[in-house]
Amino acid sequence: MERALSILGLFDEHTERLNPTQVAAALGVHRSTASRLLAALERHRLVEADRDAGGYVLGLGLVSLAGHVFNRFPVWASGRGVVRELRNATGETTWLGVLDGDEVVYIDQASGPSVRVHADWVGRRQTLTAAVTGALLLAYQEPDVIRELLLSGKSDGEPAAQHLSAEELATIRARGNLARYEDPSSGHAVVSAPVRDHRGTVVAALSLSGLRDRIGPDRFTEELVPATCRAASRISEGLGHPSSHGVRS
Repeated sequence: MERALSILGLFDEHTERLNPTQVAAALGVHRSTASRLLAALERHRLVEADRDAGGYVLGLGLVSLAGHVFNRFPVWASGRGVVRELRNATGETTWLGVLDGDEVVYIDQASGPSVRVHADWVGRRQTLTAAVTGALLLAYQEPDVIRELLLSGKSDGEPAAQHLSAEELATIRARGNLARYEDPSSGHAVVSAPVRDHRGTVVAALSLSGLRDRIGPDRFTEELVPATCRAASRISEGLGHPSSHGVRS
């Protein structure tokens, strides 16, 4: 069963479909063994046979399991409506990501109406040095963790990590948000604000992104940054934290 479940880990944003030959090569087993393992996953609706394109894709059974997982996350329950309200109020794409070790896991997203190509980030993982949401969460980690992840991110050549420093992360903590009108790794205007639990610990981040040409610097500073911070504070309040509207005391 362990080998069958390990097949699920072979799927990612770059690999949406697998056939028995690919699975056999990845696991180091015979093709007939790979076929049996896939068949076992299919019986439990964890994968589905793609009759048209061939191979297997992830199954709807995972959706039910994911729903049970999300229901266990107070952040998701508190933030789901807020994520959409922020998107509706600003017209920009919003994300909610939770901290999981040295990674961020995106648990909710609401795409703006102007987005032409929809990319669903729900369920995806990134290292904390890979993008804006992770960078916000990284800013609130212990100094030794920050040093280690910055070094590893830069040595691995992560584009976002090249623009991060301990000094910038200290500024993020002092300001209570990450706001870049021109994010060097994406070219978009981006803002991310911390979500705190009842103990005051930063457990998640709410982020907003949009095209600079459409937003403009004044709207970004005067509307989008404060709106994102207020929305993150509302999620924090739902977790029992007496929020300060994104300003860290």
